[in-house]
This record gives sequence, structure tokens and C-alpha cells, in this order.
Amino acid sequence: MVITDSLLQLFVRTLGSHKHVKRGAITRHDGESGALPLDVGRVLGHVGAWRYGDLRFMQPSQLDSERARLTNLATEFEAGRSSTSSHALWNSAWYPLAISSIEVHAFDPVGCFGGSPEQVVSFDFSSGNSWCVFPTITAWLTALTEGFETEGKDALEKAYAWARANKGCVDVKLPQSVDEQRSKQRFEAGIGSWIELRHPDGRSWAVRERRTGFELRIGDGEDAVIRKRTASNPSAEVRRLLREQAAEGFVRSSQ
Repeated sequence: MVITDSLLQLFVRTLGSHKHVKRGAITRHDGESGALPLDVGRVLGHVGAWRYGDLRFMQPSQLDSERARLTNLATEFEAGRSSTSSHALWNSAWYPLAISSIEVHAFDPVGCFGGSPEQVVSFDFSSGNSWCVFPTITAWLTALTEGFETEGKDALEKAYAWARANKGCVDVKLPQSVDEQRSKQRFEAGIGSWIELRHPDGRSWAVRERRTGFELRIGDGEDAVIRKRTASNPSAEVRRLLREQAAEGFVRSSQ
């Protein structure tokens, strides 16, 4: 969901008028590593380098170096050269939006945890063990706008409280075992296992539930086609699809 101009303007106005927010001069992203996702560029083009206490919105010109730093820390943990499990919370595909000595807010262009692409994830990178996932960057901006509407030094706490009260975010736990924490599959929390079906004529079909919908896999191996679909009630939709396929003669494969 692309950010509307009205929401972006409201967010910038609300953030800029907060007495504990300090503005900074914004320097452009050089684009050498590729263009930023549209909404990342739009947000940081307005509030990059602004600070709220220890939290700073990313300076566009510094985004690539910060992204590389976070990726390096995550890679060191994945490879067993670090024991800081909270570094498993970072995904190299993400773009940092705001960061403090403790907290990271990041744009997820791929859709981890069974969510849709272009969601926002926040987490405690110093000692945390979970992610707070906003389904869209619009949901994240809306929560921050609500949090910063009142003066005080607890705007972020208010933003999280508002989002949770209005079902604007979900919490996803980091796996407990070290092996799982170091596995790339840690970002698939919230994604169900594939349910595979086969037809007597040899056709193959599979479905798996995601937090915001489901995935279909048609065919096998490298020739398989995977399609993502959104649904308001993923579980019910998956059950409906399984009934339809059963009526067509598909039988669930043994696992």
C-alpha cells in the first residue's frame, strides 16, 4: 500500500511539531547500490536525520552503510562467530528507517513472517527476542503519528500501544534454539507448512497458509509456479481450496 500524500504530510507535520524532536539537514542517497524503495525514499526524504531522543530517522546518504553494518552483525551470528542472538533479528533484505542504540525500525520489501511485501518491522537489536510487525508502512506511519500527537518522552510507547489496541501490528517470536536462530528459516515464522496434493494423472498442487493470506504451488521442482494471494481469513480460505481440490480428485500426499 503506497503512502498517501495526506498521511505523509500529517506524519511530517506531527513529528516536526513535537518539542522533543530535533530536525537535521537531509543529504541525498547516492543511488550507487540501487534506488531505494519508493516509500522509503519518500519518508526519509522528509524526516531523514531527524532525532527523537536516542532514535534517529535514517539519513538517506548513510542508509547503505548502516544497512551493511547490520547485515555484517547478522552474518557473524549466522556463521557462529558471534553469540549475540539479538543480531539474528536483522534480515539483509531490509532497509533501516530509524535506529537508536537499542531499537531498529526497518522496511521489509519481501514479506517475512507470512506477511505481505512492504511491511515494517521493529525490534530491540541489543537484547531482544521478537519482532513487532506492522502490515504496511502506512500502518507504521499511522501508529507513529498517533504516538507523537501528545507531548512527552513516551511517544514510541504510545505508538506501540495504539497499534496493538487497534490491531495495527503483531508480535513474532525469535525461535528459541540457537540452530533455528541462525537458520534463514527464522524469517518464515507465521508461514505454515506446505500441504501437498497429487492427482492420479500426475498433476501436483500445494498450498500453505501465511499470516495475511496463502501461497499456491502448482507443479514440481524447478518448473513449479508459486503464487501469493491475500485473504482476510487465511485458514478458512485454505480449507475451502483443499475441499475444491479434493472434489477434483486430488489426494493429500503422505508427509
